[in-house]
Amino acid sequence: MPSLDTCLASQEIRELIDRGIFSVPSYSEERIQPSSFEPTIGGELFILDTDVSLFRPRESQTVYRTLLELPKRRRQRVDITGGFEVKRGYSYLMHLEEKISRTKKVQFILSSPKSSIGRTFPTARLLADYNASFDEIQIFPQSDAPLEIWLLYQPLAFNQIIRPGTSFNQLRFFSGSGAKLSPKQILKVWKDHPLLYKKGLDGKTYPIQDPRIANSLQIHLDLEGAETGGIVALRARQNPMPIDLSKTREYHAEDYFEPLKAIGGELTIMPGEHYLLASKEVLRIPSNLNAELGPYSHLGLSGPLHRAGFVDNYFFGDLVFEVTSQESTKISLRHGMPIGELQIFRTHKPDKLYGKGIGSHYQGQTGPKTAKYFKSFDFETAARSHAKLQKIVLVEDTKGLLATRKQKTGFELISEREAEKLIRGIQENPLFHSRYDCEDDPLTQQIIPYVLIFDNKKRVFSYVRASDIRDYGERKLFGKHSIGLGGHILKGDAPDYIAQGLEREVSKEETIIMGKRSKPIVLGTMYQPNEEVDQVHFGIVYSILSTRGAIPDEKSIPQGGMLPIKRVMVDPNRFTDYETWSRILIPLLPELYETTLQRSKS
Repeated sequence: MPSLDTCLASQEIRELIDRGIFSVPSYSEERIQPSSFEPTIGGELFILDTDVSLFRPRESQTVYRTLLELPKRRRQRVDITGGFEVKRGYSYLMHLEEKISRTKKVQFILSSPKSSIGRTFPTARLLADYNASFDEIQIFPQSDAPLEIWLLYQPLAFNQIIRPGTSFNQLRFFSGSGAKLSPKQILKVWKDHPLLYKKGLDGKTYPIQDPRIANSLQIHLDLEGAETGGIVALRARQNPMPIDLSKTREYHAEDYFEPLKAIGGELTIMPGEHYLLASKEVLRIPSNLNAELGPYSHLGLSGPLHRAGFVDNYFFGDLVFEVTSQESTKISLRHGMPIGELQIFRTHKPDKLYGKGIGSHYQGQTGPKTAKYFKSFDFETAARSHAKLQKIVLVEDTKGLLATRKQKTGFELISEREAEKLIRGIQENPLFHSRYDCEDDPLTQQIIPYVLIFDNKKRVFSYVRASDIRDYGERKLFGKHSIGLGGHILKGDAPDYIAQGLEREVSKEETIIMGKRSKPIVLGTMYQPNEEVDQVHFGIVYSILSTRGAIPDEKSIPQGGMLPIKRVMVDPNRFTDYETWSRILIPLLPELYETTLQRSKS
């Protein structure tokens, strides 16, 4: 009985290398994946100053010969030994260090970008000598001379820093075209090894009983985001700062991706923009199979569906789609719509399987997971604060604000005249940003009026933040004691932004002030960037004098009341239980109380 065609497994790829059929100058074992190999670039590349569609591989000659046909000034050679930045809008031809010789064991070779590379949205197309197609090697010349291989590379979303030895793509070696399973063969496998699972409300997964199979296995889009707080997509931002591909977990994903939620089960995407989305199903690949996601969708949209389609033996998790719409107008995607097809391939069981044991980064992934270069996207915070972070809030130039202060940090008492000048300067030409964009922007400060409430018995209002984190947006402040009430200034607080915002926070949202009360009295400014939550917030500290004090009136303040100033000052837990601004102000409470009395009379 003839042996079945297969996609070569790790031990078979290693044998190709050991026999010199696949020439690899030097390699580490981690470059051999369960059923693929990761080639690397050498120390030079060529910048192609030409319409890249005109640079095509040819059956009649080597890639290098095709390169030489370009005029000199259209093929600039660059030494990348010390690292080199490749930029959007440019095309690069990179020589790979590996070569492949003719062998009966390998009938053809396929290429796909690595998962991490694909999630940064490049085009990375393999070229080989004497082969007229991209991303596959099928024709071997009669000569025994090994074929040289190249990569045509175009960053589309992010600039990147590359170095010799960087690996961009994976190669799969096939013993014949029969390695791909037919629809009937997929159904036969399904009886013992279902490939797709649905997610239950109990957190478990259950095999899909009626898979959709035409030419290949159909897979569908998740726009509910049940496990990511409703965040269903990440849209690539226009960030010019390059990503160094030699780094792992180096960059904040929020700087490069914007979180999106679906509205009514639909998500609108724009032509030419780049999105990470995820599958509705959970994919589970048995050890003797691998898969590839079809590169283009004809089911739900026109455009690339993935730039890294290989799925290795024993992978499980959501499938991530790297989508770029090529529709002429914006389109709406719907939850559960078919979006792509998986081709399934037969392999021998590899001697290494996808997972943590071999350093795999995406085993068990949930939702639109970003590449390994980024710190994990904080779906929990983005989901919890999505509506709040979309609010447009008042900010101001950090340098300008700090220039109004004599002290670098802490609380600083200011006169009423200085306060009037400061507030007028902020409100004459107000600057607004979404909270999402300015939460970690050190060049701007979010203006926070911060109000102390005193009564005529030398008491100050003290309270505790929500004990349930779902009721409160600032994770760092959850569960903390405070003596100040504050919040962001919104566009709707116009025209007297700060006064209106202060009144909204104090009187309409957080407290009930008892008895008669004074107008808000400006005391000073606060800037204390020690903790993450305080680094982008500039406080204008106010006080209000009330005859009967205040009581809490908001979910985020489950308990609070008026406490004697002396009691607060001697509280043994005042340095641990209270949030930063309160800790700074507590020792100053007698002085601030007296200043409040004096200014309330003027």
